[in-house]
Amino acid sequence: DAVGNVTAEKGFDGAVRRYLRDRGGRVVRETLPSGTEREYGYDACSRVTRVSYPTAGDPDQTYAYGLSGRLVQASRGESTVEFAYNSLGLPTRETADGNTILRTYDHTGRILTLDSTAGASLHYTRNAYGELEGFTATGGSDADGAGSWESAHRHDALGFEVERILPGGIVRSFAYDDIGRLVDARTRKDSRTRHMRRYRWGVADRLLSVEDSRHGETRYSYTPTGQLERAEYPDGRVQWRKSDQTGNLYPDPDMRLRRYLGGGRLEQDGEWHCEYDADGNLTERYLGTGRWLDGKKDHWRYRWNADGSLAKVVRPDKREVEFTYDALGRRLSKSFGTTVTRWVWNGNVPLHQWKQHREYSVVEDRWNTDTERRDMTVWLFDEDSFVPVAMIKEGKSYSILTDQLGTPTEAYDAEGNEVWSRVLDMDGNVIEETGNKGMVPFLFQGQYYDRETGLAYNRFRYYSPKMGMYVSQDPIGLFSGLTNLYGYVIDTNISIDVLGLLDFMPNDTDLFPVTGAQKNTVVITMQGSRGRDFTAAYKAAGISRSQAKGYTWHHVDDFDPQTGTTTMQLVRTNGRHQKENHSGSVKQFESKMKVKYGTRKSVNKAYKKGWVTGRKPSYQK
Repeated sequence: DAVGNVTAEKGFDGAVRRYLRDRGGRVVRETLPSGTEREYGYDACSRVTRVSYPTAGDPDQTYAYGLSGRLVQASRGESTVEFAYNSLGLPTRETADGNTILRTYDHTGRILTLDSTAGASLHYTRNAYGELEGFTATGGSDADGAGSWESAHRHDALGFEVERILPGGIVRSFAYDDIGRLVDARTRKDSRTRHMRRYRWGVADRLLSVEDSRHGETRYSYTPTGQLERAEYPDGRVQWRKSDQTGNLYPDPDMRLRRYLGGGRLEQDGEWHCEYDADGNLTERYLGTGRWLDGKKDHWRYRWNADGSLAKVVRPDKREVEFTYDALGRRLSKSFGTTVTRWVWNGNVPLHQWKQHREYSVVEDRWNTDTERRDMTVWLFDEDSFVPVAMIKEGKSYSILTDQLGTPTEAYDAEGNEVWSRVLDMDGNVIEETGNKGMVPFLFQGQYYDRETGLAYNRFRYYSPKMGMYVSQDPIGLFSGLTNLYGYVIDTNISIDVLGLLDFMPNDTDLFPVTGAQKNTVVITMQGSRGRDFTAAYKAAGISRSQAKGYTWHHVDDFDPQTGTTTMQLVRTNGRHQKENHSGSVKQFESKMKVKYGTRKSVNKAYKKGWVTGRKPSYQK
């Protein structure tokens, strides 16, 4: 429009999205290519308070905020989640649909305890540096104390975990190279090595090979630009992950087995044909060519909500799998046949899971669900992480072991017996699974695999291991940094996408090696200048400038013009982040605020927005 706000957007697939704005430039209506409309309401501070779908009939999503500006309530249909915070802004109470989670923290903001009314109690103990020394948990339906789990942790002088002691005498040990990359991981019991993995790294953090004491050596190859494209497994099998210039993936070196449409839509995958709706969501997948004379065998169908979440999958056997979500995109239930699986969330990760039986009433023409909860499960994760470490189910505890990326590989019971193991390929497909198959449903970090559909729930999208990509476009579009809006990550050996939005490297060796309660990644409000941003970031990170010699703060591309927040990462001055060609949140600030960053005007803008947390600008009266 006349002031530079986007009013229409045409994607690489030719689809057009349109935006209607109010006088303040806020989007009040978004019209999708399919004609579906999303309407947005705001409060006086321009925070979203309502999202409605007048053309689809889906329930509204509503949001309420406290005096501090933090979210205190979010509702969607019959689901409501409420939050309460302490003086530091940390969530102390989270209530969702009658289940409440209570949290306490130490003076540095590290979590100490978590208690859930659904039946879980978590306790964290730390040393003088703030490093985790012990993690204990109880949960499930067993009342005699059998449903408990604990771990002990030991760190080196740099803060890297070097040993983890688990129930049943299982001990995990870790060794790292000079720049913090994992090079050796061993599992022992009774002083005997049960399993060992060795990792060999190349330039630019490329994982060249993994030597596994059970399965042999897997070797990886890359393009000159760092794209992971080939794996050679111990049995001699070769897997390709070739990519064209737009990020479309091919499972063969000649790139002939797949055919793509504009915008990264996979149309033909070998014998499988895919169809999409106008909004870019996968709607059908079947054996065939798409020509009506050829028919549709093994026909899968997908139905979507107006907010872009997957509502239903109709399998080839005509059985349906249905899903529900809360207003934060967290999945609340999965219904298949006579079983309903439900979840209670601890922030961004599931805490409780159980199943309920249901029966269909022909007279009432509806499903009636029993209130009895079965297969009560408590999921435990590393703190501030999507890495699963244990499960407590029906009063029995199991330790979960993971690889260098946080992907589960083995599980042990409380006596130290291995009860499950799994090996995945580059795309997350199962190569080998032993023991209690399906026991641990997590694939890459943030992904929960549904055996009923063959898809992995990844918070805001669903990932297909068979396709090696998502089945819908990225909700944040090009903001993800990928030109292929269906793409997962460039290198599945070092990168993850925990929310289905944006990839990052959890073990990034360019990041400052923290110790104790220090942080190398923080969120600040933009102050109007890099110097002020750096000061705020050092304070939030608990790191002094002298300690960070050879490192500098990197602005991540995630500036929020409503709250002024951005993520800052403390990275090597000459590392990969500093060499990347990207604009960062500084450019985003300049574009939105129409000022050059680091000037008096930019600081003044930040000050008037209430974002400046340091000293008051000298020219402000």
